[in-house]
Amino acid sequence: KSVSIREAIVSARAREAHLSQSLSSTNSENPHFVEKQKELEKEMEQRALAKAEDRMRLELQAMKEQWKRKEEERTQNESRERERKEKERNRELAFEKWKENAARERRSEEQGSNVSGLEEKNANNIMQQISQESTKRHHPILGPQIAQLPYKRIHLTSARTLASLPVYEKQRAYRHERALVMAKDKKKTLWMGVPGVISLMEDNDGRLSILDGQHRVGMMSLLEEEQRNIMENKDSGIANSTNEELAKLDLNNILVEVFFPRKSLSSPSGNADADGSSVLSSGGRKQQAEQENDRGAAIFTEINKAEPIKLLDLPGVATKRTRDIIDHAASHYRDAFPAMFSASQKCRAPHLNLDNLREALFASEVIKREKMGSGGELVKWIARKNEGLRKQYAEGEMDDAKSKLENGKKVGQATLKKARKHDFYLGLESTWLYK
Repeated sequence: KSVSIREAIVSARAREAHLSQSLSSTNSENPHFVEKQKELEKEMEQRALAKAEDRMRLELQAMKEQWKRKEEERTQNESRERERKEKERNRELAFEKWKENAARERRSEEQGSNVSGLEEKNANNIMQQISQESTKRHHPILGPQIAQLPYKRIHLTSARTLASLPVYEKQRAYRHERALVMAKDKKKTLWMGVPGVISLMEDNDGRLSILDGQHRVGMMSLLEEEQRNIMENKDSGIANSTNEELAKLDLNNILVEVFFPRKSLSSPSGNADADGSSVLSSGGRKQQAEQENDRGAAIFTEINKAEPIKLLDLPGVATKRTRDIIDHAASHYRDAFPAMFSASQKCRAPHLNLDNLREALFASEVIKREKMGSGGELVKWIARKNEGLRKQYAEGEMDDAKSKLENGKKVGQATLKKARKHDFYLGLESTWLYK
């Protein structure tokens, strides 16, 4: 069952309190300690209950807003239909007037006047009139809407509201430990605010769930709680630069994108019966739910399809000299053995991925260990390792159906055959990086 970020935080703190109680068995005999623990547990239970009620209230508001939005859409559709019929009627009248004017022109050619041109122009002006809506929408939960695209809406929402939303059921589980680390690291870069966007999904009933960014939401919830503590204790005289900067962090205007249900190609009113009412069978509801799940999964996959950035490429991790040496050697072997390099970071042996090779060379600290000063030295070092692997996998010694490597894994005959064909053995194993 999906739970909100705030409920997950409360649950994690309850587990921490339980662990602290079990580790402090010597204090369990102290009546004051036991009473304090009971008060803490009671407070956790009350907070969890309050957050659950808050979540139910928000979901009810969302359902009401969805119903209201559907009513507005129905009213707008009826208004547009009336406008369309009115335009058609005006166009027919204009066409009839044009025919009358054309006949009058044929009867009085000597006058050389053409009164139909003005009538036709007026008819075209009537047909080109389009009503425009300028009302600004305000979502009851997410707050002001700053843009609406054909496939999503953009809102500015508070971190507290986002923490009350559940996580999409097929999303990675929320890890409170990860949110704690992120909150600690964020205090070092408070000057940049909260980069990025939180992705939500809205189903047909108006229910919202976090599609991407649940750990950032958890991080912001923890920082927002620290902000409240700072404001409560501002008169105590305890202040430092970090607290002052954290107190100024804007957590009430977080950029949020909301993907809403994709409109069906069929009639928007569902399956209509003889009197025009909408009827949706249990099978139809099940199919609709499956389509919603597939839609959420497709959006989640699209958001997370990009390859993660490597540690080597993060600013301040590696020196420019180290990156230049590694880039020179990795690119050299990619150009020399293009058939043995794959664009996928999940490629199989005997292939290598360029970014994976770069990251492996950096993690092995071979440049520091071998005291290399140029990319050419690293190219020669890798060449010697490839020569050693060629001898290790020499023909006649490892021609059995499944040859076993030093790390216990097995390499197939087809894999070994391709490595021998291209004389490239670096993708068969990674132990050569540390020898």
